[in-house]
Amino acid sequence: MPDGKVASSNRGVNSELTIIVDSREKKPLPFPEHLPSLRSDLPALSRSSRTYRLKTEKRTLVTGDYALKGYEAGCLIERKGSLAEVAGNCLTADGRRKFVAAMDRLKEACLYPYLLLEGNILESLTPTKDLPDPWNAIDSLHRILLERNIGLILLPNTSMSARRAVAEWAARLLVNAALCPILPANTPEEPPCPTTSNLSPPLDLTTSP
Repeated sequence: MPDGKVASSNRGVNSELTIIVDSREKKPLPFPEHLPSLRSDLPALSRSSRTYRLKTEKRTLVTGDYALKGYEAGCLIERKGSLAEVAGNCLTADGRRKFVAAMDRLKEACLYPYLLLEGNILESLTPTKDLPDPWNAIDSLHRILLERNIGLILLPNTSMSARRAVAEWAARLLVNAALCPILPANTPEEPPCPTTSNLSPPLDLTTSP
């Protein structure tokens, strides 16, 4: 295949997936209806893709705000809407106690736990009347997450289009976590993704056209 040319297997939608949104989410992410995605049953260098139809379902999650239905033990995403919210979670006695307990539950519940922080990254470093020491909130958050090996994603939410991009990133993370255990094209430079006994079987890719 010529360099730079993307092979596509997208002859319509291949699969339907459901993203669970915690019923307590006050401002849920606007997920796309369709998600083109790199195939995991072919080598990554083939640059071949497939399309998933995405649905959302609201229900109460024990931990986290977002999960892929049927693959909740693979990846869970906890969303925080601002650094001010994080400061309340990390720098107050009651908030910190609850947040640490929530992160412990997140870590124990899945193989790939993530915290997604929305907001303007540059503005988050600027002291304000409500948060005169933003660096303390950032450092406290990092330490809590590092101690538990929880991933952190920083994404802007300055506009509706930015929130849609945030939602797409979150959807891709959930889908790829479900695909990861069966990646066939691992090389010595790309070690296999870890698996766990309580993880649902990976997405079935054998019936796609």
